[in-house]
Amino acid sequence: MIRTLLTLTPQDGRAPAILQLYRSEQILQESLDLTRAIASEISLATDGSGEILVTAVWPDEAAYQEWIDHPNRGRAAPELQALLDDAKIGIGRTFAIDHSVSKPNAY
Repeated sequence: MIRTLLTLTPQDGRAPAILQLYRSEQILQESLDLTRAIASEISLATDGSGEILVTAVWPDEAAYQEWIDHPNRGRAAPELQALLDDAKIGIGRTFAIDHSVSKPNAY
C-alpha cells in the first residue's frame, strides 16, 4: 500500500474556501468512487498557518495512477488554483506504507 500527501498553501485567509471547495465538489469521495483508493482525508493545520494536507491510501501505485490519469481529477483545478499562494501551488509526495494499526470504529 501507499499513502499520498498533497500539501496546499492557501492565500491568506482562503483555507476555509479550499475546504468548502473540496466539500461542495466532493473531491475526496469522487477519488474513492472512481478509483481503487482505500481512504482519503483533508486536514487543516492547527497552528493557524492555514496549510492544508490532503492524504489518501491506495493499494498500490497503479491505483494512484488511475486517479492521476482520470479525466475528472482536474475539473476543480482552476477554482483551487485561484485560492492558492502562487509560490506554493501544491507539493505532492508518495510514501510506501510499511505497516499500520487501527482501532475499529476509531472515528
